[in-house]
Amino acid sequence: MTRLTYCGNVHPSETLDGWIEACREHALPVAEARRAAGVRRFGLGAWWTAEVAAELVANPSARERVEAFLREADVELWTLNVFPYRGFHDPVVKEAVYRPDWADPARLRYTVDAARAAASLVAPGEVLPLSTLPLGYDEGDLDGMARALRRCGEEFAAIEAETGVRPVLALEPEPFCLEETVSGVATFLEGRVLRGASPAEESALRRHVGVCIDLCHLAVVGEDPVDAFLDLGRRGLAVPKIQVSSCVELRSPATHLDALLAFDEPRYLHQTVSDRGARASDLAEVRARRAEFEAADRVRTHFHLPVFWDDPDAPLGSTRAEMVRFLTDCPGPLPLLEVETYTWSVLGDAWLEDRSLSDRIVEELGYVARILGQRG
Repeated sequence: MTRLTYCGNVHPSETLDGWIEACREHALPVAEARRAAGVRRFGLGAWWTAEVAAELVANPSARERVEAFLREADVELWTLNVFPYRGFHDPVVKEAVYRPDWADPARLRYTVDAARAAASLVAPGEVLPLSTLPLGYDEGDLDGMARALRRCGEEFAAIEAETGVRPVLALEPEPFCLEETVSGVATFLEGRVLRGASPAEESALRRHVGVCIDLCHLAVVGEDPVDAFLDLGRRGLAVPKIQVSSCVELRSPATHLDALLAFDEPRYLHQTVSDRGARASDLAEVRARRAEFEAADRVRTHFHLPVFWDDPDAPLGSTRAEMVRFLTDCPGPLPLLEVETYTWSVLGDAWLEDRSLSDRIVEELGYVARILGQRG
């Protein structure tokens, strides 16, 4: 049965105490609701800052606290998001979320710390996906990044040998990043990370380094997720996790661009692409170049919307239909699915509709579970 969870980066938890408290307040009600719906096991999609990951590695009592919490709550640890290094809920995040990049030793250290700490909390034989940024944003030392990824694969192989847990790094393509498509990440892995490796080294790298498909991100750049998933299988590249998400879609830019611009907010970056080739790094740039985007037939923006929401007959909606198509039509078994709507805090109270955040997350998971029940 496909594992289904949600991404804990929706919770602003910068410390270990804060993470445990966020889990108690939000994740445990979600787990209880999923069990009430007949799901026997529920696992967390955790986000730990670099400081929390380092603390868990260095301090056995910290790991014991987490282990005791998981046991008491009757939940497991299924996956980690190691994309944001820290400060993911700062007043302004924007491009800072891509720092440090994979050429900076701090990125490798954080990732290995997180994997080592998590492996001590996961049963031997389990796969532990860790999603990360697609190298960096805008520019960077690609050769240095390839070396860091090879080193990460070696460290992950050592963790598996020690613990029996298989950590898998999953690079997550994102619009306007160094690699914004699945095909681009695959080409980078084959051309720079795997090339020149011995057969034994390549086998280990393929076992521990792969790709995370984020459905929102692929929708923005126009890459078909089913084709991308199948292509990774043909290339023999691991896909340990899919992030289930949809983006904002404006269907009548000429008359309704202001409806899209209403999503402009100061915390996160909202990369925007039109079907006629116009590209903007954020919605403020769309506002400044509005004539280019008004000339399009369709505009999509990197703004994660609740996965159950769309208004298919309205000028403004989401790419929910593409998400549903992937979940129903993608052949073969699916890897772990992680709903990633981290934007509740910037969507505003109107989107919660006087309901708790955990209630809305339960609604998202229930919606995805019903779709999965329709798979042939």
